[in-house]
Amino acid sequence: MAWGALIVCGLVLWGVCGGVYAVGREVWPAEMPEAVRLVVAPAVASVVTVAHKLVAPDLNALFRAAVLTLLVAALDALVLAPAVDRNYAMFRSALGSWLPIAAIFLASWITGVFAPT
Repeated sequence: MAWGALIVCGLVLWGVCGGVYAVGREVWPAEMPEAVRLVVAPAVASVVTVAHKLVAPDLNALFRAAVLTLLVAALDALVLAPAVDRNYAMFRSALGSWLPIAAIFLASWITGVFAPT
């Protein structure tokens, strides 16, 4: 149950972040989609962390944050970059990939440690 919920939470997180990036590339100029994703990613990561913590309160916060972060990074590399950018240019940009991934990890870890169960 805990693993299934964690995967669902990770997919929701990736879907929102990927959606912001994909739709933003069509409607906003230049680096705006990356900047918005950088703001949205930790907020959504905190929400899905709290949701998962309600299902599996005993799961280690660091482990939960690592799994969510790795799931998002893997789906970015396997789906988002090839489908939206048609290349892996987003991984050459700190704003495009690395800062949102770090923000997801930190937000999830901090929320996992301090959010009430």
